[in-house]
Amino acid sequence: MFDLDSFLKSVDPKKNIVVAYSGGGDSTALLHFCHELKQAKVITGSLSAIHVNHSISSDSQAWENHCSEFCGQRQIPLIIKKVIVESNGAGMESAARQLRYEAFEQELELSDQLLLAHHADDVAETVLFRLFRGTGVEGLQGPMPKRVLGKSWMLRPWLDVPKIDLSNYLEAHKLEYIEDESNQNNELDRNYIRNKILPIIANRWPKAAQKIQQTSGFAAQHSIVMESLLADKLGDAVRSSMLSRDLLLGLEGHVCEAAIRFWIKANDIAAPNQKILHEIMKAFIRSTPSTSTLVNWSRADEAQKGGVLTFVDGALTLNKK
Repeated sequence: MFDLDSFLKSVDPKKNIVVAYSGGGDSTALLHFCHELKQAKVITGSLSAIHVNHSISSDSQAWENHCSEFCGQRQIPLIIKKVIVESNGAGMESAARQLRYEAFEQELELSDQLLLAHHADDVAETVLFRLFRGTGVEGLQGPMPKRVLGKSWMLRPWLDVPKIDLSNYLEAHKLEYIEDESNQNNELDRNYIRNKILPIIANRWPKAAQKIQQTSGFAAQHSIVMESLLADKLGDAVRSSMLSRDLLLGLEGHVCEAAIRFWIKANDIAAPNQKILHEIMKAFIRSTPSTSTLVNWSRADEAQKGGVLTFVDGALTLNKK
């Protein structure tokens, strides 16, 4: 039902695989699929699962029990992590996601592969959500198929797979899974997109989610090319906390903006939004800066450190906030 060759291009079957298992339909399909591959000896590394109990819903313990039973029946080792979620500036969902990733990072070992069950409909949902809020080309990329998480890798091998394929898999294998009642709360923006907007779009354009995912992939390729070109422009300065203003003055306006943003990201500081970027350009490029010139910014969900930009010895100087 799922394309094995495509899956194995993303996932190394010889290395340890840990499935992020919520007990919901998507992660249930992914964990069962991996278990079947393990039974068939396609996966030769270890297979385990990790469940994060967010302690938010009154059903949290029942969900944890379900996950334990599902894994126990199949002799899949399961790690359970309990966290207490407190809302941050970006809301409960963002805070829960940050704690979940922190829990994953604490448990994963060197070179482990953490698999998440995000699919093409999730990409479409994310891209539409960002479009409605206003986003640049980078925001069109959607969830990344692969990124570093602590000592390990976080992989999303099913980003090009439509939700209907996961639903059909669950039905074909008669798999029980959890229905989170909060997913039906259309007061939440993402749920409204998922439950209201995407079904209308799919009724008119059945492959819309896959096409949006395809566009997301093109945006990711564009970003890779742009970052490569910007790295050439900036040279060794890209990893330095100081960037020559004279170098930036030699760049065309939009290229200069992109170079500053890329330099900030390369220093592991939250990228400034467009408003802050315009403020940086005004203060450091279009005006003559002094030692008192300063621009700072934060990321609402605090998942990454914000930055403080000052001017020292003819260079924009970057520090974490």
